[in-house]
Amino acid sequence: MTSFAAARALALPLSLIPAFGLALLAFLGASPAGSQPAAMTEALAACAAVPDIRVAGSTLCFTGDIDAATAGRAETLLADRGLTAMVVTSDGGEVRAALRLARAVRSRGLLLVVKGHCISSCANFLFPAARTKAVAPESLLIFHGGIAPGAFGGLFGHGEERELLAQTRAFFREIGVDGSISYDPPYRRDPRSGVRSLAEEWTATPAALRRHGMTGIVSMWWPSHEAIIREAASRRMVLGIVE
Repeated sequence: MTSFAAARALALPLSLIPAFGLALLAFLGASPAGSQPAAMTEALAACAAVPDIRVAGSTLCFTGDIDAATAGRAETLLADRGLTAMVVTSDGGEVRAALRLARAVRSRGLLLVVKGHCISSCANFLFPAARTKAVAPESLLIFHGGIAPGAFGGLFGHGEERELLAQTRAFFREIGVDGSISYDPPYRRDPRSGVRSLAEEWTATPAALRRHGMTGIVSMWWPSHEAIIREAASRRMVLGIVE
């Protein structure tokens, strides 16, 4: 019996579960439709009414853009050794700040839960870096704007651009993930005209994420391709899907 199963049987609070117990979820695979890991449910409940960046119980709640200030605030809060999870809602933000925060989340081994949406630098770096991760119901993981090499349309004529490419390549090597998921868009079909074009924003199936090296996904909302497209459309987004 895993530490989570044992905890449920004994009705122990999540705060008493050893931190390494979160890692065991990675071996169980994504949860079946209609079920959620207890750790995910508790983390979402803790952050239900938290609008910004603060600790609620054993969960770090992060809502907002990622920049030097917000990443620094989150890193300070991550010093709390009692934390077991982080719930994130973010439109993305600065690459360097996101890389720094992603490494901090990875080093702590926290369960990262996407609530609502995790876009651009959030999806490109935070989600892949987390050793254990989940996407909550009706939530979207959206890749966009990764640092692409020249072969994928990247323009790296200046020192800063070359430095960012080197940093992101080193990061993806470090975590064992194929970083092309962040800059190599799939085609999407316009629902009205039927015309196919490269997507400006995109998501990926659980199988595609695993194929790109993203392990530790314990739960991911994916009722169907059509449902994901509809959810995105309700937010005025037209997504491509990496399959």
